[in-house]
Order: sequence, then C-alpha cells, then structure tokens
Amino acid sequence: MLIEWDPTRPKKKATDLIRKTLEEGGIVGYPTDTLYGMGCDLFNIKAIRKLHQIRRLPTRWALSIICRDLKEVSEYAVMSDYAFGALKECLPGPYTFVLKAKKILPKLLMTERKEVGVRISSHPVPTALTRLIERPILNTSARVSGQEPFTDPRDIEKAFKGGIDLVIDGGIIPAQPSTVVRLNDDNIEVLREGKGSLKNLLMR
Repeated sequence: MLIEWDPTRPKKKATDLIRKTLEEGGIVGYPTDTLYGMGCDLFNIKAIRKLHQIRRLPTRWALSIICRDLKEVSEYAVMSDYAFGALKECLPGPYTFVLKAKKILPKLLMTERKEVGVRISSHPVPTALTRLIERPILNTSARVSGQEPFTDPRDIEKAFKGGIDLVIDGGIIPAQPSTVVRLNDDNIEVLREGKGSLKNLLMR
C-alpha cells in the first residue's frame, strides 16, 4: 500500500496506520536523506527475519538502526567522548556510524564484532517513525539484493508486493548511499564513501 504522510502536518488516519503496522510487526518503506529505506520494529524478531527474507539477505546480515537523537544512540551503542563529538558534528545527516553495540540490542542485529550501524537521518520521515513507536527502527536500503536501490516508491511497492506492508511516498529520490564510518578506539575507519563528506571527519 502506497500512502502519503507528512510528519510536519500528519493526518491521524495515516499516522495511526503507520504506527499500528510497525507495532504489529509490519515492514514499512520510507524516504530518507540518502535513498528509500525499509524498516521494522527493532525488537520484533519475526519482523526482522521477514525483512531479511524479502531483501534476500543472509540471516546475520548487518542492518543499521535509525535513532531520533544522540541520547537514543547512547542507549544502544557505546560512544566515547571522541565518537560523541564526531556524531554531533555530522548528525543528522547522510552518515552511518558503526559503534560497539550494547547488550540491549537483539543479538540477531549485531555483527560478529558486536557492532551496530546507527543513523540519524536529516529527512523528517524516519525520525518521525522512531517517535511514533518510541524506539529506533531497523533500517536497510529498499533494493533487491545485488541490484541498485529503487528511486520510485511505486517500484518498491511492486517489487516487494506481499512482503512490504506500507510504502510512504516521498517522491522520486536519487539513490546516494550514506557514508559508512567505523569509530572504535577513537579511530576513524571509512568503510564506504557515500553522500556524506569526509573532509571534516578526517581532519579530527
């Protein structure tokens, strides 16, 4: 189902539907500041497995989480003063930061190194989704494994019909993946260069 939803002027019917879908283990597609994402409730294991299935990903494939702010990030990941400064400088924005995961995070979402990727998107929709259910949402790009990300929400609905429950229409979004940076032991390791500039980070 393709729906319109503006979190700055939300309509109750659409808002209630999105909240209900996430709380009941549904999969939602949504626009971000980099590309279209797909996500679900962070703590619904059945929904997580379903997301892996429709994306055709291995069971332990690492997925990121979208948080509403740095305080929420600190509940799920370990941040040194150095890492906090880097995140504060870059977020909200087109970055994914890989940090040591805290035990509150479901083991299914941790990498072998017990890390997790965290995002705070500058697009209003993902942040509003986390506020709806009062916790982070799991996040992955809206694409079939091995193919390019979808840019049109109608294509997402068609490609994942029967698997995805809702797609929030944000118009056409050119796919520009986030810049992925691992921050461990106060070191910066660039895992993927994407939309987010590395200039200020590498000067730290």
